[in-house]
Amino acid sequence: MWPGPYGEWLSKKYLVASLDQSLKRLGLDYVDIFYAHRPDPETPLEETMAALDLIVKQGKALYVGVSNFPGAHFEQAVQITKTMNLTPITIHQPRYNMFDRRPEYNLFDHTERNGVGVIPFSPLDQGKLSDKYLKNVPSDSRAAQWWGKQDQGDVKDAQTLDKIQRLNHIAQARGQSLAQMALAWLLRLPAVTSALIGASKVEQIEENVAALQNLEFSKEELEAIDAITLMPPK
Repeated sequence: MWPGPYGEWLSKKYLVASLDQSLKRLGLDYVDIFYAHRPDPETPLEETMAALDLIVKQGKALYVGVSNFPGAHFEQAVQITKTMNLTPITIHQPRYNMFDRRPEYNLFDHTERNGVGVIPFSPLDQGKLSDKYLKNVPSDSRAAQWWGKQDQGDVKDAQTLDKIQRLNHIAQARGQSLAQMALAWLLRLPAVTSALIGASKVEQIEENVAALQNLEFSKEELEAIDAITLMPPK
């Protein structure tokens, strides 16, 4: 957020100061939820979780969450809140989509066991799991305006395009767009509470919300999706 030793990570000084500045910029007295964004290799978790508890007790946030915490680190944070009688973790925000399946292996068992919700970010893998990149990279897309050449190359990569196109065929057979199927695939899971979507157009929000109309997947569909998304690189 700013240069210096307290300009990032999860120390008490940084968390409290950064939220104070955010509230000032937002013109708000409090936020609904405040996240510890990523694990801090230097600050003890006890200090971080106590700082989040302080923020809630000060009335600056209603709930607290964590983001990008792997399973073991998340479990440690939960146990600290219980042992120290601190504000509990309400939500975890991991990166999760059809192409990034890590939470299935090292997170969901922890969140479900502890009754913590999950709101994945990048559910469409920055737009890859949408109609946007089926043929090329549009000039008004995030890939064209923000991504580096390597990331753009990933979208144009023949193997990636093949996977996207094969997934799109499954989506069409379901009567959904690729983005709708990608979101429905996430939301079908009991461990997933919601999905954090990004949109530059109202039409994208309307399309994404329509994913809720069909959250059911057949065994054959799930197996076909796994065969594509878990396919080892050549």
